[in-house]
Amino acid sequence: MPIDQDERTTAGALERARVMSQALADAARRARFSTRSRRALASGGFQARRGARAMRMFRIATFALVVLVPSIGAAAYYAFIASNQYVAEAQFTVMGGEVPAPDAIASMTGIPAAAIIQDTQIVTNFIESRAAVEKLEASVGLRQLYSGGDIDYLARFDPSKPVEKLVSYWRRMADASIIMPAGIVDLKVRAFTPEDARAIADSVLDLSEQLINDLNARMNADAVRDAEQELQRTAERLAAARAALEKARNDQGVIDAVKQADAINKLATDLRGQLARMQQEYDAQLHAVLSTAPQMRTLKARIEAGQAQIAELEARLTAADPAESSQTLSNSMTRFAQLDLEHQIAERLYSGAAASLELARLTGEHKLMYLNTFVRPVAPQEPRYPKRILYTAAVVVGSLAAWGALVGGVAVARNHMA
Repeated sequence: MPIDQDERTTAGALERARVMSQALADAARRARFSTRSRRALASGGFQARRGARAMRMFRIATFALVVLVPSIGAAAYYAFIASNQYVAEAQFTVMGGEVPAPDAIASMTGIPAAAIIQDTQIVTNFIESRAAVEKLEASVGLRQLYSGGDIDYLARFDPSKPVEKLVSYWRRMADASIIMPAGIVDLKVRAFTPEDARAIADSVLDLSEQLINDLNARMNADAVRDAEQELQRTAERLAAARAALEKARNDQGVIDAVKQADAINKLATDLRGQLARMQQEYDAQLHAVLSTAPQMRTLKARIEAGQAQIAELEARLTAADPAESSQTLSNSMTRFAQLDLEHQIAERLYSGAAASLELARLTGEHKLMYLNTFVRPVAPQEPRYPKRILYTAAVVVGSLAAWGALVGGVAVARNHMA
């Protein structure tokens, strides 16, 4: 019995030793894990990853290149280098000599009629065109004004560049916009001195007014030329009608067929009256005198002569035979009526063309369009451009946005590769 009790005691001691050993091993592992965690947290979460130092250097370098250098450069440029730009402003309208009737859109919205808007757009498009640039170059020396040596390098124009580049540069320095609904043209011209800005704006207004005058002259010349051509055409038609009428009179030997026919009718009527009286006299005497008596033969001869004369006059007026109708006054009257109608039409057309020509000439003395400048350009007293603080802030914000996008993209790629 004592031996069994000792064996149980020894087995219990071994079991307790095994459990104790396992507990100590677990405690040691937990202690090692806790030490690594504290060391990693104490030294930073990214240091355990490979390339953390390179990533930190990349952020610093890109911040300097993308943010600091452009921001400092922009601040230095706009603070000490950028040239002042002055703006001369003018406002004008393009109006017609007669107030046009409002169309449907103008009646509902109050916007000027399409004709006025079209004329205004012609002027604004001309201001930004190459033709205007070439005329400004000839009048004020536009290339020289924008390429002075006192202008900073980034803002001035290179005088060696072609005219197409000068046109693009001019479109950045000048702006002509239409203010609705009044249709007012707002002109803004930028230059590097107040006097240059005012001089260029004045020259632009002069060129715009010259354009309007040229358009007026062209429209008036076209109207007068068309009226003169119409007058010439109607004059030729009138001359042809007169010649045809004169030829018909000469061919027929009749000046006025209507008057001649009236005269023949009157003569025939008188002869019929005389014939009736002679016939009555003949019938009355026939009861007392023989028909062979001399006086009766004479009266009979007179009656026959009257009848023949009446028949001749009637034959001159009309003809029963169509082959002989061309020699009658009725045919002449028909022909003369047609020629006279053509002559009257030609005269009326000629009179209308002459009146149109006179009206075109009178209209040409008035302007169909004119430029109404109610705000003249003046020399500005302070520069409006560049907006130094705003532009510098825009560069800083843009640089920060670009740097953030770059660093974020690289970080995402690095995490994806890890």
